[in-house]
Amino acid sequence: MIRRRQDIWRHAIATAVVVASAVAVFVMILAPRSDWATDIPSSVVFATAMSLAFAVFNGRQILRNHDLAVELTRMLERDRLTDVATREYFYRRMAETPGAHGVLLMIDIDHFKAINDGFGHVTGDRVIHHVAQILRRNCRPEDIVCRFGGEEFVVFLRGVGAESGFAAAERLRRVIAASPLTHEDMELRVSVSVGGSLTNRGDAVDSAINAADAALYKAKELGRNRSVMSWLSPEVPARRAG
Repeated sequence: MIRRRQDIWRHAIATAVVVASAVAVFVMILAPRSDWATDIPSSVVFATAMSLAFAVFNGRQILRNHDLAVELTRMLERDRLTDVATREYFYRRMAETPGAHGVLLMIDIDHFKAINDGFGHVTGDRVIHHVAQILRRNCRPEDIVCRFGGEEFVVFLRGVGAESGFAAAERLRRVIAASPLTHEDMELRVSVSVGGSLTNRGDAVDSAINAADAALYKAKELGRNRSVMSWLSPEVPARRAG
């Protein structure tokens, strides 16, 4: 676990105090008794000053390493554009709890290419960020919200059953549709298509993703801006076509 900055400075100062005390004792033992009155105070002051300087230097080095570790961890776990989980972090979390029960949702922004072509890539990035924040705000702390790639997201609803999973998918879809993004004094309305699958103990993550992906493809085929759950749609193909 990465330590807090305050803890790092406390550790550095405590180290300095210990070093200064050790040096002072060392000087008192080795110094001639006749020189105690003059040499020991100056030696102790010198040792303390050097130890404090060492503490500052050591603290700064530790902080640099700490900040680097925080940044590297953030790069691995958080998507830079959206600040939701990365694909790698999603797979790692799922691997830590194999066979976790819940509902896996694949969510794709509708007509995203048209948004990029019509408004530019900067606006396209804003749309991706906008949708990601809505997903994060409307999910529980125990759920995983991940940018899976491009304009596609994965949401894992831990411990949720079929009925609640479908209700959650529809709620997320409706909230996004009802939350336009302001662009140059106009409202840019965004919608998403959602595909869902159930995950049970013993199921592989990739199997759940394939099933949700196939359901997402069906939602787009039916006209977009809708949710299709694999367990409610027998006609959903085993794998996504194309």
